[in-house]
Amino acid sequence: MNYVGCDLHKSSTYVYVINSKGKCIINKSIPNNTVDLHNFFKSVPKPFELAVEATYNWYFFIDIVAEYTDKYYLTNPLYLKAFAKRNKKTDKIDAKLIANILRVGYLPTVHIADKNIRIQREVLRKRMKTVQDRCRIIFRLKALLDKLGEDSIGNFATIKRLKEIEISHMPEEYHYIIEDYRKQIVEFLQSEHRIDSLIKKLVYDDPEAKLLTTIDGVGEFSALLIKSEIATISRFKNFDALCSYAGLAPRVYQSGNKCIIGAISKNRRKHLQWILLEISHFFIQQNERYKNKFERIKEQKGYNKAKVVLARDLLKIVYRVLKTKKPYYKENIRTMVPYAVCGV
Repeated sequence: MNYVGCDLHKSSTYVYVINSKGKCIINKSIPNNTVDLHNFFKSVPKPFELAVEATYNWYFFIDIVAEYTDKYYLTNPLYLKAFAKRNKKTDKIDAKLIANILRVGYLPTVHIADKNIRIQREVLRKRMKTVQDRCRIIFRLKALLDKLGEDSIGNFATIKRLKEIEISHMPEEYHYIIEDYRKQIVEFLQSEHRIDSLIKKLVYDDPEAKLLTTIDGVGEFSALLIKSEIATISRFKNFDALCSYAGLAPRVYQSGNKCIIGAISKNRRKHLQWILLEISHFFIQQNERYKNKFERIKEQKGYNKAKVVLARDLLKIVYRVLKTKKPYYKENIRTMVPYAVCGV
């Protein structure tokens, strides 16, 4: 067996290949184009295992590698630093390090999402970025109106409110600025509408995402985001593993007789943590039992800790729904009835 360590960059990849005894076989930099990469992997002695850091552009690289070996891995850059020498760093050293750790079996890996999950994630990220950009323009428009002493109250994410801005009495230069802001906001709103239609279609085609919409407070966007971030529920051996992955488990510092429980972990799947904390408010509003629990914890330990606890309870329901592949049931007086699909 041969072992291939790759240091992937934007325009090139440094490759270091070693055999089972750790001896270097190939050591070179390859341009990141499909022809050169295919030619290289054809020349690598078979069989081989390959590992590459989980950089922003790993999609195309992994798809090419999958044609030549079944054993390929994404390595976690954060945990890989623990093996590295800090006084010297080059592409060759990084690739060699990955190859050697792969050979000895201590490689810290991350899950490789399939192509459908990647598509879902990119659609959802596009939607989130569009909302962020639209809000940024609205803040700039409101700031300008405040500077001019004009009315900046109201929801500027609606066409009606945008048309109510009176600019006829303003200097001509401001006409151009405000009209341009209005045009950008309308374009972002139209883009959001198109993306939301696409998200609905993706949820309709995904049975697991559709099941998640039966949970209190979980709409189509949040259901697809949760599903795409988890990817495959079977890769988590229990709920605690999923809770840690979502960043809702507290950090633990233990040494000797001392044990300190800290805040929730920052080494997490940030979008999954964010959406669970966001929709926990809607979740408790539609479930009296969890609402009472939230109020009790908030009174004892504060709002933020109560929100994390309820987000963890929500994640437990998500885990159960995905594991059983059955819709969410909630208590309704004397019986258990299925809860209808939410659209939040």
